[in-house]
Amino acid sequence: MCYRDAVSQPFPTERVQVAAVLRRMREQAGVTRGEAAELLGCTTSKIGDLELGRSGAKPAELEKLLLRYGAGPVQREELIQFARSSHSRKPRGTYGSVRVPANLRRVLALEAQARETVHYSGELIPPVLQVRGYTEALLAEGPVKLVELHLGRQDCLERTDRPRLRLRCVLGEAALRAGIGGEAVMAAQLARLCWLNETAPNVEIHVLPLGAGAHPFLGRTVTLHFFPRPAPAVMVTGGIERDVFCDRAAAVREAAAQFTALRARALGVRESTDFLRRLGQHRASTVEDSHAR
Repeated sequence: MCYRDAVSQPFPTERVQVAAVLRRMREQAGVTRGEAAELLGCTTSKIGDLELGRSGAKPAELEKLLLRYGAGPVQREELIQFARSSHSRKPRGTYGSVRVPANLRRVLALEAQARETVHYSGELIPPVLQVRGYTEALLAEGPVKLVELHLGRQDCLERTDRPRLRLRCVLGEAALRAGIGGEAVMAAQLARLCWLNETAPNVEIHVLPLGAGAHPFLGRTVTLHFFPRPAPAVMVTGGIERDVFCDRAAAVREAAAQFTALRARALGVRESTDFLRRLGQHRASTVEDSHAR
């Protein structure tokens, strides 16, 4: 099941994930939509809405469907409890006075709920790792509250109410040599990445050197989010015009294998930290020289 920005739907992320699980279980059980509709005494279009996340199933309806699909008691309880969370954490259309597109709301919800994320970017530092000056430079034409919103995405790395997000990231060397925000900002950004690699046990940053050659993620940003059961993993692929959301198990497995292979071609964590430190010190000395003139 793929969700494209062009047809993005402002549904709670939990509901969309429950919908994906429901569809898979029905198909694996060999139950048609018509049979599922007969079980609930509803139309087949309602079953379609439930499996696309357009509407959420009531606990009693979910119980009936899961029993018919052969789910065990533990699996039924997990999914029902997970579905209930979609009623208590619904994404808003606006954050303060800033209107946030449905596509970005979905990204924010995925990041907030993930227990583990892997990310590749060849040209940009991901928001979850950015320093303020870098974010401000990227969003120079946007409202201040949008900057705060993006900086707030880093909370998942330091949250205390539940396990912190485990982040594994491969960054192309070009992203580290970009002049976003100027030399001082980039020096601070590189220092931040270096500090995270050295002090945050839940963060792992690898540098992919220039000249590493072609690879499956070239020209795209790719993020894989993994969640507590029973939610399926979700892949977010960023392109020039829009993001593509996909939770097909085969596609996610393939991308995860490609990421593992790409990480093996990148510098190790210690080598990457040394690389980041050297590059950051060079930029910092450039700033000092400019001030001395």
